[in-house]
Amino acid sequence: MDAAIERLQDAVVDGRAETLRFRQNELHKLHLALRTKAGEICAAMTQDTGASAAEVEAEFYLGMEAIRHFYEGLNFQKSLEDEYAVARGKDYAHRRVGHGLVVLRPTSHTRFFSIVSPLAAALSAACCVALELQDTLLNLDAALRQILPQALDQNVFCITTTVSDPTILASAILVDQTTSSSASSLTTQLKSANSHRVIVVVDRTADVDAAARAITAARFAFGGMSPYAPDLVLVNEYVKREFFEACSRYATLSFARETAVKRVDGNRTEASRKAIQEAEEKRVATSFGSSDFKLVDIKDRDAAIANIKVNGRFLPIMTCTSLLDAVYNHTQSEAQPLLAGYFFAANDAAKYLSQHMPAHISCINQIPRHLLVGPAAPAAHEPELRHRYSSAMFSAPRPQFVEPQPDSFARVDSLLDGDVPGVTAQSVRALATKPLAPTGQPRNDYMGFFEVGFFTGFGITLSVVLPLVGYGTYFLGRRGLEYAMRMRA
Repeated sequence: MDAAIERLQDAVVDGRAETLRFRQNELHKLHLALRTKAGEICAAMTQDTGASAAEVEAEFYLGMEAIRHFYEGLNFQKSLEDEYAVARGKDYAHRRVGHGLVVLRPTSHTRFFSIVSPLAAALSAACCVALELQDTLLNLDAALRQILPQALDQNVFCITTTVSDPTILASAILVDQTTSSSASSLTTQLKSANSHRVIVVVDRTADVDAAARAITAARFAFGGMSPYAPDLVLVNEYVKREFFEACSRYATLSFARETAVKRVDGNRTEASRKAIQEAEEKRVATSFGSSDFKLVDIKDRDAAIANIKVNGRFLPIMTCTSLLDAVYNHTQSEAQPLLAGYFFAANDAAKYLSQHMPAHISCINQIPRHLLVGPAAPAAHEPELRHRYSSAMFSAPRPQFVEPQPDSFARVDSLLDGDVPGVTAQSVRALATKPLAPTGQPRNDYMGFFEVGFFTGFGITLSVVLPLVGYGTYFLGRRGLEYAMRMRA
């Protein structure tokens, strides 16, 4: 076993990271080291990705903000009060403790943020972190190998090539941002839901121009490699032409402003490129654009490009006829919940879409740009929209109770002990069978839709039939009377 991993395990046993002041100091040192080396880090990110200066600075800013967020979440005074709550005779029901060891396996997409955010979250939760950095030619990895070990305590942080020992992984929280399999439901496996897709719906009630601007920005930013970039756009047939024109305009303007040529990972985009080529050969899709981007008009919903996770600057677009068509003929065929759903529509239509299209997160008339930075959020926990990870993901609930139980539960003790007068099996049965309070729903005294229809139709029928019956009776009666009078005469 790696000696560095052994040190972390010893620190977990000793509880070295549990004191709040220690955690504050570690986050303080981490922030200081990174901001001191900001120029070196940003230069390394630019060399590795070829991203624009704006994208590099945005990623660095979000990473530093994540550290600030977790640092400011550590309140020493409140922590002290909570720690001694039981000593004062008060419950500490929301107590949580760090899980212990965390193994961090980062993705290559926006790598700085993908490392810093879970690292800060784990440190704030009193965990020890083993960061996996394999031997690569990435300049950012080389910089972090120098910066992080010098900034953080070697007993709570280390960098290792890989952690493969099953006994270590079984007892640790694994933050795996690289997996391509379905996300695990185990809370100790923070596996990014990389295989889950992202779908956009543009309804006829949407602001089409604003939708096109947000969608193209999300798809083409950061080399088109964000797991939260749209994989498929379903646009209402009435606004499809307007939407295509707006997408083409905004995409062209976006790339015209960029003076640097961005590099894209050809290996990761090859599957998407082949799917588009195959669809064009089968004449189920057409594409247009430039060497920088492509808009893909899909004619057949069974085309491969309409059903895969897209990587690269490709924007697949398909027509839908209605909200029902978007929900039931497209997204209901998904084998797993969407990673995200972006819905551009009037609020009532967007409410319907977000309610019936299963997605980990739903965004209405917006695609938050910061969501494009970092890995896919782990599906086993409540989504953390801004920082992707939370301290709660790296801790476990350990509540402490000292206050007497409420009377409704203390009554059980009295019944079982049998030493409290008046508390008998019969009295407890009476309480158990006490009716629930009314729901408060108004009585259904009014007629429903079908009842109203029945009585309306019945009334219309009677309004026609009764006059005819009355007139017929009168006419026949009169004729009968005249006939009887003639016969008598």
